[in-house]
Amino acid sequence: PVAPEGMPLYAPVHELLSLSPWLTAGLGLLLVTGLCLRLDRFANDTAIFERRNHLPALLLPVLLALSPQGLLPDPAFMGGWIVLWAMSRAWGSMDRMVMLSPLFDAGLLLGLAALFYLPFAFLVVTVWASLAVNRPFHWREYAMPLFGLAVMLFLGWGATHFIDPRLWDPVASLHSGIARDVFASMHWLYHVLFLGLLMILAVCVALVIAKVYSRSVMREKNIRASFLAFVLAMGLLALFAWWLEGHVPPALLAIPGALLLAYPFLHARRSAWAEAGIWSLLL
Repeated sequence: PVAPEGMPLYAPVHELLSLSPWLTAGLGLLLVTGLCLRLDRFANDTAIFERRNHLPALLLPVLLALSPQGLLPDPAFMGGWIVLWAMSRAWGSMDRMVMLSPLFDAGLLLGLAALFYLPFAFLVVTVWASLAVNRPFHWREYAMPLFGLAVMLFLGWGATHFIDPRLWDPVASLHSGIARDVFASMHWLYHVLFLGLLMILAVCVALVIAKVYSRSVMREKNIRASFLAFVLAMGLLALFAWWLEGHVPPALLAIPGALLLAYPFLHARRSAWAEAGIWSLLL
């Protein structure tokens, strides 16, 4: 198993992973495929790119595989596809005159994701940031996602209180279950090459996103600003996890990373440069 039991919705997944190594591999493959499809639909439905593409679905498993046991479903991985659903629900309704229902749904979905991995509750600030850049201020709209989040967490807590109070362990959901010696055994040259490649890609991402943002119309700028707020929030969750136990759940970096890396690969002046980046990550 990749993690101890923590929040209630991860408990059945943990039990399945404990049954057999073959079941763990098969379930991991199925869940990674499902997360890729969810990420692909999220990226294209919210129009965070200038044209439709399927690069994030290709990049996600590659980025997950860069971390030891990254392709095995941990609590953050299991909640990731629900987070994408919540953001899609919120961002896809910004043009409506009244959007209290979509915002409540987004809060419910974030609460559902938090029942896998509690820190996902923090992402309600991303919904608030999206409202701030897309719409004039209405306090009911800011209260609705928080209310939906609280309702889902209260329902989850109430159900586990009657079924088995031990299922509700927020601290356990924050631990990855990966031994520290897994990272210590990695060769230092791997770290050097990996960090060097990431720095090159980060510079490319920053330059391309700045260029794309500058030529976007106002609606596209608002959506991309919301996307950057989501990336920042996921980065803060990753820093919190690193501060807590010295390890970041791979999904916290791979999900926003797959979306960010698609920008320079899509806008490379020569396809050979994009292909070189993909092959570098694969190697």
